[in-house]
Amino acid sequence: SDLLDNRKQRILNSIRNSEELRGGAIEQLEKARAHLRKVEMEADQYRVNGYSEIERERLILINSTYKTLEQLENDNNETIHFEQ
Repeated sequence: SDLLDNRKQRILNSIRNSEELRGGAIEQLEKARAHLRKVEMEADQYRVNGYSEIERERLILINSTYKTLEQLENDNNETIHFEQ
């Protein structure tokens, strides 16, 4: 019974940790999206004055957003896999 209780507790702790990681990833994603919107607005304002540098930063932010999404999906898949 102690072994079962310990296993249950480890599983619950793992799920809780995964949920915290997922919450952090969602928060990072929201910040990245907000930053992306800001950069896109700046790009509209400064398009005349050297678009290429702003476009490069925008692409970096898009890439960062996709990486955050991918990490979130991986964390979620790990949680699902662990629960099975």
